[in-house]
Amino acid sequence: MQHAQSRARSRRWIGRGALAALAGLVAFGVSPALPALAGSWSAPIQLPGSCGSSVAVNQAGAMAAGGTFTAADGTTHVQVCTSPDGKTWQAADLGPGGDEPHGGPHPALAVGPDGRAVALWGSTVGCPASCSYILQASVRPPGGSWGAPVTLSTELNWGAGGLVLGMDGSGNAIAAWVGFYADASHYAVLPAGGTWGPARTLSTYVQGHARNLSLAVSPDGSAIVAYATEHDAIWAVSGTILGGFSAPVFVAAGDYGKNSAPKVAVDDAGQASLVWSQSGRTEAATRSPGGAWSAPAVLASQSSSSVATAIDGAGNAIAVFGSSYSWHLAGGSWGPATPLPAGSSGGLVAADPAGTFVYADGSGNAFTFASGATGSGSRGSLGDLKIVPGRAVMLAANTVSTETVN
Repeated sequence: MQHAQSRARSRRWIGRGALAALAGLVAFGVSPALPALAGSWSAPIQLPGSCGSSVAVNQAGAMAAGGTFTAADGTTHVQVCTSPDGKTWQAADLGPGGDEPHGGPHPALAVGPDGRAVALWGSTVGCPASCSYILQASVRPPGGSWGAPVTLSTELNWGAGGLVLGMDGSGNAIAAWVGFYADASHYAVLPAGGTWGPARTLSTYVQGHARNLSLAVSPDGSAIVAYATEHDAIWAVSGTILGGFSAPVFVAAGDYGKNSAPKVAVDDAGQASLVWSQSGRTEAATRSPGGAWSAPAVLASQSSSSVATAIDGAGNAIAVFGSSYSWHLAGGSWGPATPLPAGSSGGLVAADPAGTFVYADGSGNAFTFASGATGSGSRGSLGDLKIVPGRAVMLAANTVSTETVN
């Protein structure tokens, strides 16, 4: 298959049915091309509030989007918009995200199979005399209203890039964060239909100060938390939401102060991909079901300020770094770095178990590639990107666009 070099936005994309052929192409050093932009994304729907930072969706199409806004008194408030179908939306103010103007980090969101929504965010209290940083969460039952915020931790270190939320296919949620003291990382579990459990330790100072958490959760409840330390070594903690986690595993060494935030993805079979960037190179590792992390592979001899990865149910993975991408096809190795479509850089990538991959660049241009599903769109500054079986959702410029995928 010939690799297209067109500078235009529209180009032919390869579907999942061609992955076996792609494996052969990679073996001979030929890079798989990205698909053509076909325009199957829905028209963007304007959200009713300041909800342009993060989005979540379930297979039935229920969605939640979140962000922050500055109130008249100068404080930062957390706002979440919810929809049963992605078309009609309502906004809710969850209250102050801090008693100083800059507030806390934007909320992370999850939506369960029954439509229950969860929001997680950081808040400041006691400012300006003596600021403390706390982690709060709220739950919205199906068709109901957001509950009063509960405090999961009184020692959040959001400056370390440490606040993530995930949910499995049964509606069990997990929150993970970096603590302020000793910079250990912690997690708490919200069982489907239950209440938040106590905070538990993920990593300690023995592994180094945790930084830049990345969380991946599969539909069956498998979970991986990856992070960098202050010396920029890469570590990963694996387990299940309800069953707990094993001890942290060392994945790769790094250069002090030179790592971007690592990104991790996992599928139902336990296959995983992990990508990070450091001074002078971008690297990746993979994990087979129940196996150990592979030795780091160098994807590019240059660093990138942002990286992203996704993996499907067959173990095919993609890494996006800067203005390039690389495939790791099941049973093979990472392929050569290939340029993204002209003008694209950074952004997010997601995959569903059936093999649909969606990439959205930093400007909100979306590219979908899989058998039976192609698409594109230009929506403005990218906020978030998610995919579940049958549906992809892009949040950009405080609008939501969806695409039906096979």
